[in-house]
Amino acid sequence: MNGEETVVQVYIREYVKQYMEKVFYFCLKKTGSQQEAEDLASDISVCIFAELRRGVIPQHFSAWVWQIARNRYSRWADIRHKRAERLSEIDIGECEAPAGELMEERLIRDEELALLRRELAFISSEYRNVLVAYYVEDMPVREVAKKLGLNMEAVKKRLIRARKLLRGGMSMAREFGIKSYNPEEVNIISSGNQPSGLPHSAIDSKISQNILLQASGNPSTIEELSIELGIAVPYMEEEVGKLVKATLLKRLGNKKYVTNFFIEDREIQLRIYAAQRKGAGERSRLADRIAEELIPTLRKLGIAGEHISDSDIKWWLVLYIIDFCIQKLEGYHSEWPEKRENGETWGVMGYESAELPEECGMGHSGCGTDEIMYWLYQIPDYNMWMRAGRMNYRETLLLGDIVKNKRSLSSLSESELEIWRPKGIEGRFAHTAEDGTVVPDILVFEGDALDEVKKAIAKHTAFETLLKNIQSAFDGTADILRESGIDVLHNQLDYCASMDISRIRMMTVHDEVDSGRLTVPADPARSTAAMWLELR
Repeated sequence: MNGEETVVQVYIREYVKQYMEKVFYFCLKKTGSQQEAEDLASDISVCIFAELRRGVIPQHFSAWVWQIARNRYSRWADIRHKRAERLSEIDIGECEAPAGELMEERLIRDEELALLRRELAFISSEYRNVLVAYYVEDMPVREVAKKLGLNMEAVKKRLIRARKLLRGGMSMAREFGIKSYNPEEVNIISSGNQPSGLPHSAIDSKISQNILLQASGNPSTIEELSIELGIAVPYMEEEVGKLVKATLLKRLGNKKYVTNFFIEDREIQLRIYAAQRKGAGERSRLADRIAEELIPTLRKLGIAGEHISDSDIKWWLVLYIIDFCIQKLEGYHSEWPEKRENGETWGVMGYESAELPEECGMGHSGCGTDEIMYWLYQIPDYNMWMRAGRMNYRETLLLGDIVKNKRSLSSLSESELEIWRPKGIEGRFAHTAEDGTVVPDILVFEGDALDEVKKAIAKHTAFETLLKNIQSAFDGTADILRESGIDVLHNQLDYCASMDISRIRMMTVHDEVDSGRLTVPADPARSTAAMWLELR
């Protein structure tokens, strides 16, 4: 501490560094308005500084700070309540500032109007539409009834009910949820046939993600979602409608909505990670042993050209061995248990943002037809997510046709050359030999070659031990999910456990690289390791 620094200065510095931002978020949660939060936080800070300069030396600084914050908030809420009480004696329609009123009175009325607008934003459309038509559009009850397709008595009842709701809301300090100022991230994974672009096209913003997160295992009304996220009901209604149409939210009979798929929270993710990590070392060694001993088999089958290194073959083979075992598991189901309303059968699962000890997500994607398919493992570490890139549909079909029919570069048409040329296939996924033949730079499985590899894996002496290891990890994963008690898991548990078990692939890669048994490509940006073509 600086010798010139007084005790008061030390406390002020500590408050600014450790508490000022926290006090602001406390105020934001209590007031629901950034401007009011700034004013209240400033009032609290000024009070704290004044007390310190007056000579108050708190014994427990943190408790003292929060006691002052709560006291100043109570004073603020009391003032707000008294102002709202004045409103209860007049009709809502009278909240217009008459000509010639004093500035102080105008400010009070402006605040009351702001409260009115705030509550209109958090009232359901059933009442909001009646209020807007009657007070804002100045329509008589008869016309309101005609416009909304109601009888006059229903309109009157809704107006009475709406006034009570508004006055009740205006008299309280709304406590918006944490998600209103600190939205969380939800990682969405999906599987299956998705021609409509769903589910990702419907979960394209933090708003939709946080609606789903808030309603996950927690049936909520639109009004409750609006207050939690700090979003006006008209906008929330539209977002909720979009998610219901996409079958990601389900409406319950009591006007509540619940997420229609499982979102794994942080605690469950950490528990599953620990369960899957237990046998990871043995799992990696077994997969490595099988891979090392099967590389000559792949070479004999002609799957890889001589220019493709054993290391590049092993990148694919280790991952494929793990995947092959996963697909043999008892209880493994990668297909969604029911068909979507639009006829699609894609599955979806979410993960609340969580910092696991290591990156465990891995992509597995491809494109093509039943006869020609291109696949790649997308590895999130070592700069190997996209590597040389990903072949598109036209590139896949052309390279597949070239390999199947042993075509030379000279046989390509002008339109095919456009696909072949640099930034297409050439130099990325294949190259031309001196004699003009096309040489693939990725693994190619023609005919029943892939089936032969599967047979070789299953016959290996270490296969059953590896399968038992992975089955144990899968069963442990399913047990943890089962304990969560979330209703939506009743018929989705096998699917979710199947999605979760895929995380062991990246654990295996980490163990292989860390042990030196698997080598990261010298130039990952140009690598085609763990990419392959299947030709039937």
